[in-house]
Amino acid sequence: MTPLLRTYADRLCAAVDAIVQDEAESIAAAAALVAEQLRRDGLVHVHGPGGHSALAVQDVFYRAGCPVNIAPLVDPGTSLLGGALSSTATERERGRASVVAGLAEGDLLVVVNAFGVNAACVSAAATARAQGARVIALSSRAAASGLPSGHPARAGDLPSHADVHIDTHVPPGDVVLCAAPGVEMGGVSTVLNSFVLHAVFAAAVERAPGTTVWRSSYTDGGDAHNARAAERVRGRVPQL
Repeated sequence: MTPLLRTYADRLCAAVDAIVQDEAESIAAAAALVAEQLRRDGLVHVHGPGGHSALAVQDVFYRAGCPVNIAPLVDPGTSLLGGALSSTATERERGRASVVAGLAEGDLLVVVNAFGVNAACVSAAATARAQGARVIALSSRAAASGLPSGHPARAGDLPSHADVHIDTHVPPGDVVLCAAPGVEMGGVSTVLNSFVLHAVFAAAVERAPGTTVWRSSYTDGGDAHNARAAERVRGRVPQL
């Protein structure tokens, strides 16, 4: 094992341990909100307004072990596959919150963003709350504080627009390695965002017995189970 590999593993594991140590209360509070939705067969809308933050949304949608009631909110303009450079510009557009326009009183929105400062994530959370929805936010205070005050990405503070905020402990710059002088590598936000989301949903299902979750299609009976499960939300989750 190379020293670089060991360092990467140690620093990633340290971040996960910090989440477990410091965010247990917030994760439990978020799980309680999700469980409330699951018990009444409501949807849990998940939005990741940012090129890489959107990956966490995909990781819990139609995913083995995740509730069928998870509904992704997608902004194609912030997708890397629609244009990597343009996605950065798009997530900085003020007032960009059309994807949450349909949310209302009693709905629940989870917003995932590594830094928690861009206009798209702040606008989405603020708009959802103004419409009466409750908001769970995932972002890193350290990453946000490490961004210069005058940086063009800064448009606000995601945690201030959330009913529950979970700190993902992503470090400033979203890298943990120095591979060579001046070369920083080893991104961690995708792993940490996904870890927190899966932890919240697992805790929520534990609180809401009888919740239907997806199964892997690569298991015996998985396809049949998922076909039945899809009927519970068909028509409410367009991406299915």
